[in-house]
Amino acid sequence: MSGAESALAARLAGLAPEKRAALLAKLSQQRSGKRPLRPRPGPRDTFPVGMDQERLWILDQLYPGTTTYTLGFGLRFLGEFDRRAFTEAVAVVVGRHELLRSAIETDGTRPVLRLHPDRGADLTFADRSAGPDGERERRRAEFIREQVRRPFDLARDPVLRIGVADLGGGDHQIVQTMPHSFTDQWSYVRLNSELLEVYRAVREGREPQLPDLPVQFGDYAQWQREYFDSEHGERHRAFWRSYLADLPDRPLLPYDHSPETEDRAGRQYNFVLDKGIAAAFIARAKQARSTVANAMAAVYAALLYEESGERDVLLGVPSVTRGEPAVQDLVGFLLTNVPLRIRLPENPTPHDFMAATQAAGAAVAEHHETPFGEIVRAVAPERSVHSYPLLRTMLVHLDLAETVSYSVPGATVYANAVPEGISSMDATVAWWHLGDLVYGRFEYRTALFEPETIDRLARRLLQLVEVFATSPDTPLASPAGRAAELVAAAWCEALDVPTADPQDAFADRGGTPLLAVRLARLLTARGFTAGPRDITEHTTLSALTELLRQRGNPLAPAGIPDSEVPGRAGVSEEYLEQLFASTRRAEQEIR
Repeated sequence: MSGAESALAARLAGLAPEKRAALLAKLSQQRSGKRPLRPRPGPRDTFPVGMDQERLWILDQLYPGTTTYTLGFGLRFLGEFDRRAFTEAVAVVVGRHELLRSAIETDGTRPVLRLHPDRGADLTFADRSAGPDGERERRRAEFIREQVRRPFDLARDPVLRIGVADLGGGDHQIVQTMPHSFTDQWSYVRLNSELLEVYRAVREGREPQLPDLPVQFGDYAQWQREYFDSEHGERHRAFWRSYLADLPDRPLLPYDHSPETEDRAGRQYNFVLDKGIAAAFIARAKQARSTVANAMAAVYAALLYEESGERDVLLGVPSVTRGEPAVQDLVGFLLTNVPLRIRLPENPTPHDFMAATQAAGAAVAEHHETPFGEIVRAVAPERSVHSYPLLRTMLVHLDLAETVSYSVPGATVYANAVPEGISSMDATVAWWHLGDLVYGRFEYRTALFEPETIDRLARRLLQLVEVFATSPDTPLASPAGRAAELVAAAWCEALDVPTADPQDAFADRGGTPLLAVRLARLLTARGFTAGPRDITEHTTLSALTELLRQRGNPLAPAGIPDSEVPGRAGVSEEYLEQLFASTRRAEQEIR
């Protein structure tokens, strides 16, 4: 650190927190060209919607009455539950955040956020205690399904919906649902931190300790639009236009069915990583000077490489848009999806994947708060009603730390899953890290993948984590890539040509019905299921390769038995909740 940097650090350390935050904000503004984020003067009844919020609003208008973009969060109270204190806590939190009392309405053709000062949350209580204790989990699951399957009218409904079910025996399940355009997972963490602090304060007869909110979401939305409408926005769009130019058009995921469907029904598949392997993997990430999130993205990129043979891998990662200190504690949709383009050398090793993923992250670092709609606008990919724009798959990593279990008077409270039964992405891999517990899940569209395929992918993903931890310099093979090479070799042999391009058409390279029979025999000899008709109907090498891959790759490994999986695959939500409880008890005993 230079002398000037040391002097600045010493000066910052000596300031009061609020003055330090103000000075840091000013320095950030000077570096970025952004104007300060302050409350907007004048009337506060209407504001522009956030830029990514508008993108999700448009989707809601296209598909009204659905729950595709509803986001849920669960809390489970074990012990005493004080309905009065909880009701008061909900009112206090909603009163602090203007967004929770707002709706998206149209002003002409333009959507706006309109504040309804007296609007509260939709809070309901249900008695689901009747029945034997052995059926409690069934009653809980049924209640969750009822809550998450209720759609929102963004112009009329309260945007925070909370259902509380008394399951009997001092067990309460709380289900919070909101339109995704009004929240994200990080905002749910903040909302519940406030909610439970107020609940504790009411129970203890004291004032709650809550963070100040220098601005509201509407202030941020207007500030964000002004920034991206300026020359700074064009600078970000120009970066993404260049960064994402010439993307390969090749599926990375092993689809069982055509992606050309609007069916968004989804399912979740849970898995847990062996604790010893988890510790070794985290140590390896630190040794490589990588974050755990970056290392997990590298592992997923390796899985996609194995499945596709593609060395130019595009996957999405969520990025919070909370760079401005004033929005740190806001509830709202303060999130964007960042495309990571991971470019790999030939015969890549885990070390290569880690380095390539770090390079991809560094490349986008200055642009990671660009609204995803602006990225799509810059790149202008061909739009499809069947798929999410630009991205087909995502990787999410959360260090849960203090966000899973809470203490309140008379009860233990912990967060739990409330599956929405929807998958907006074709497939998403999510990892959670709590102490020495690392677990994850595949969320996938059931119209595109069979459960057996997801089971195989999850088991291989766990194996790859172990490979990254123990064999960082061992090259990884791609069965899909090797299969593509076999198909190309048979193609060249049948047509008697030295090389082939994926877009070569069979007929254009001299293919005849007789040569189609020859190529089918060569492919069958290599283990593929192919006939002459396949070759005449699917005339390019790329299309033929994809058809054969969907029928089964003869080089793909057989199913992975439990004994070869470093962890447990296909575990239930109840199993995960038991792990949470035991992990939290162990941490509390250590403290």
